[in-house]
Amino acid sequence: MNFDRIVQSVDVSRLQQSHVVIVGGGYGLANDLARCGVGQFTYVDFDTVDDTNPARQDFSASDIGQPKVDAIEATLHAINPDIVVNKLRRDFCSLSPAEIEESLGTCDLLILATDRFVAQARGNLEAIRLAKPAMWIGLYRSGRAGEIAITQPVQGQACYRCIASSRYEAFYRQAGDGGAGVDIPSRGAVIMDLHIVDGIAAQIAVGLLTAGADNRFGRLIEQLGDRNFIQVKLDPTYRLGDPDVFEQHLGTNPAQFAFNSIALTIEPEPGCPDCAKKSRSRLSKRRTKELEPCPAS
Repeated sequence: MNFDRIVQSVDVSRLQQSHVVIVGGGYGLANDLARCGVGQFTYVDFDTVDDTNPARQDFSASDIGQPKVDAIEATLHAINPDIVVNKLRRDFCSLSPAEIEESLGTCDLLILATDRFVAQARGNLEAIRLAKPAMWIGLYRSGRAGEIAITQPVQGQACYRCIASSRYEAFYRQAGDGGAGVDIPSRGAVIMDLHIVDGIAAQIAVGLLTAGADNRFGRLIEQLGDRNFIQVKLDPTYRLGDPDVFEQHLGTNPAQFAFNSIALTIEPEPGCPDCAKKSRSRLSKRRTKELEPCPAS
């Protein structure tokens, strides 16, 4: 694969040595990272491609009936036959700590792209435990907006639980019905919504993987600074909160429309049960148990 036309912007040699773990979703994002040179992926997904997937995810009709991990492996190898693809056809929540360490222990970036809250929450625990940079990607209802949360293993920075604290509170309020109300369904979201959010996430991923390189993406994370929560407006009529958070930060000028983002700094929460220093030694067993049930694959 010839990367000559992107090497001025991307440190391809570092990406070729990089290992990215993706849990559920993020299929288009994986394709983009493969085209930029990422050399190894581990994909964790227990699902099978059904006949609704080609309309809203990066699958083809020929993929229907296949495990998603097999379909994405074939796609990545079609882009670059030299890519190493490790497949785990498992529910992420069903993996033991030892299995997590075996699969994630050597990764350079963990990406959580599932719409299941319990899996996103387990990802936070494991990113902290293994000291891995991580990203969480999600669309809001009907694909009208989306978000990207970023954490890095730096002392004093917010974890995903700090960033999404209201989601955790909602989960525990609804614990009697499994917290299902905090899972945001993908119905109504179209492929363009996914591609816009995935495209932003892919650029941040390249920035994290090549931070410090003397090029556009190598400087990206330094430029992002302590801003760790990005929200993307996709529907011009979408409003988030009262007052509207996009209007607060972007204003009300008639030129303001949609397809833009805000990058916010979310501070760590004092005494966070996941990332507070006193909790680190007991994260895996205690907090994962509280977040059950995780459906088995």
